[in-house]
Amino acid sequence: MLTQVFQREKKALLFLACIAFSLINCDKDPSSDSEKILSFISKPSLAMYGDSIVASWPSEEQLSEFNTYRFATPGIDTTKILSYVQNDKNRYDACLYEGGINDFLGNYSPSQSQVDATIDRQIQSIQILQTRCNHVFALNLWNIKFPWPSLAVAMITATMKERVQFVPRIDTELLITDDMLTDGNHPNRNGYLILSNAVGDQIRPYFPILYLNGPEN
Repeated sequence: MLTQVFQREKKALLFLACIAFSLINCDKDPSSDSEKILSFISKPSLAMYGDSIVASWPSEEQLSEFNTYRFATPGIDTTKILSYVQNDKNRYDACLYEGGINDFLGNYSPSQSQVDATIDRQIQSIQILQTRCNHVFALNLWNIKFPWPSLAVAMITATMKERVQFVPRIDTELLITDDMLTDGNHPNRNGYLILSNAVGDQIRPYFPILYLNGPEN
């Protein structure tokens, strides 16, 4: 019932917005700026925080039903990701956290205490995101290959499953296979599509507006 009410109200707001923009832009091509604005305001916002995985994510194409904002730089560790989270004061409909590999570059025999410190920073970031995002999701790490820190990643994933249970977690080690990686770590286009589908499947149920015209492919 609440979903039906939400859908009716959303349709009414979008209808009124269409009329307003049509009147304001009556001398313009109807497929121009007003339609772009309406498309933008009808989409939920998705902020994505992470390292090169997020930085290279073709989210505008593969998660096009969301307005995506990426806070990510190749090579950064969880300390820097935490600073991105702390410095961004905006609110979002949904937020995704990813990171941890770069904490262990060149470290092929990490200790559990080192892994725990990484998870502590992940948790700190996620808890901050919970204060400004309506929905928060964590992305764990898939199996990577040498010379990437494969042991550390396996330990991070195992520890995340133990300690990051307070938000939905997208487990990727069974989703991303070797043929989806370009260098033993970074996904290729198909790998990103698999990730995007998994993220979309987690997030879409929270936003009935996405189903007014049917889910996008």
